[in-house]
Amino acid sequence: MGKKEIHILIVGAGRAGCALIGMFKDDPSVKIAGIVDKDDKAPGLKLAAKLKIPTADTWKELITSSPLDEVINATGSDDVHEELLKSKPQSVVMVSGVMAKTLWFLVKEYETVERKIKEAQEDVEAHEWGVAKTNEAIKLLYKELEEKNKELQELDRLKSDFISTVSHELRTPLAITKEGITLIQDGILGEINEKQAKVLVTARDSIDRPARLITGLLDISRIEAGNIEIKKSMISVTKVAEQVASFFETKAADRGLELRVNVPEAGVDAYADNDRIIQVFTNLVGNALKFTDAGSIEISVEEKEDEIECSVADTGKGVTEEDIPKMFVKFQQIGRVHGDGERGTGLGLSIARSIIEMHEGKIWVESEIDKGTKFIFTLPKYAEDVLLKEYIDGGIAEAKKNNGKMSLMIVSIANFDKAKELVSEENIYSALRGVENVLKESFNHSGGAALKDSHECIVILPNSSKQDALSAEGRLKQAVDDYLVREKLADKIKLKFRCVTYPDEASDAEELIKEIMGK
Repeated sequence: MGKKEIHILIVGAGRAGCALIGMFKDDPSVKIAGIVDKDDKAPGLKLAAKLKIPTADTWKELITSSPLDEVINATGSDDVHEELLKSKPQSVVMVSGVMAKTLWFLVKEYETVERKIKEAQEDVEAHEWGVAKTNEAIKLLYKELEEKNKELQELDRLKSDFISTVSHELRTPLAITKEGITLIQDGILGEINEKQAKVLVTARDSIDRPARLITGLLDISRIEAGNIEIKKSMISVTKVAEQVASFFETKAADRGLELRVNVPEAGVDAYADNDRIIQVFTNLVGNALKFTDAGSIEISVEEKEDEIECSVADTGKGVTEEDIPKMFVKFQQIGRVHGDGERGTGLGLSIARSIIEMHEGKIWVESEIDKGTKFIFTLPKYAEDVLLKEYIDGGIAEAKKNNGKMSLMIVSIANFDKAKELVSEENIYSALRGVENVLKESFNHSGGAALKDSHECIVILPNSSKQDALSAEGRLKQAVDDYLVREKLADKIKLKFRCVTYPDEASDAEELIKEIMGK
């Protein structure tokens, strides 16, 4: 007796849908019952038509009229996942959205590898042709370039060492001088008159300028030397924007400027270095203050489909179109006028660009003379499965680097089959999302991460020993139990906690990681 044929319905005919068609079209054990997509120009619909696979713009007819075993949500959308759970017959299996994302992630990685291999082959062929034509000339040129490159690297190293040494040497006496002025201003060393107070304010401001220059030079030196470490975690970009606005609020008001913050009420999270993103916003808002005499400055955060877009816009002087390309160049101060007024180092925008590029984002500027300037930068959004892999890899790397530990915990529904009888699968899915939110709130302060699959949540505890993890487990259980009680689900859904610590339980941890990543 032959193997039973599995009938599947693929929802989503984009690149992920095309990849799934390619995977299953030649598999005799799988029959594609249909492809669904609202976009009649989706590439998967054309491929399905060519292969004589039924297509539709809605799954409602196909999901009930066709013999069906499984539904794959290739859109990656949680909303679509929930709608499918409502519409599908009880006997039809719903393939996890995270599993579909993982399949698509692997396809993209495969395409990237193929493209890089092809590019490498083309480079090799071009190189072989050049060597065959002018072998000796190329060798001589390469040797000369190598020597020049070594000279440039040595000069760059000397420059970085010089900047670092001088900056450190200057920072200490400047800090001592500033502290002495502060003591005098505060009257600790005796009373001062109004004229003396004004002189001291000028002196302190004069110290702040070289201090900012030193900080900028050290940052640029570290960036160019590749010594800046980006420590990513899930952060609230909206809270960062509000924090920076709060810092500049008094200064903006003193200059008669309105400082606005335009962020979504629900908040926007990103996988980024919190301190470095604060630095970017600070540099951009500080730059806007220097060149805005009247009007307003607005900080905005907007979540888009594939990225998070942030901006700082002002109603200041603006710059010409010809000057825009120079704005991110070191030591450039476009629109700088001589005399009194705000002075900068010409390094803030260059540092901001470097930080955003290290986050694999983009930054650019839009400006018109006398109408203002708007700096925009983006941060990438990551699929949950990619974030999970980043967290696990980062936690293990950190543990190895510091001879420390990382704990991994899975919270799953122990009575899943029984729970389905008591609560609909849709409500189980919603409850698990609620548990996920409880976990995120519980570990927001410590850098822990919680991500969900269809029936379980995963918590990564960096710098956490087994004892720390067991202590955290107790707090987690209490928080989750309280949530289930509030939702009147405590008697219907029972949770199970599993925990391993790396490297103490390395083999168990590796098995658990393979299970989580679907390997």
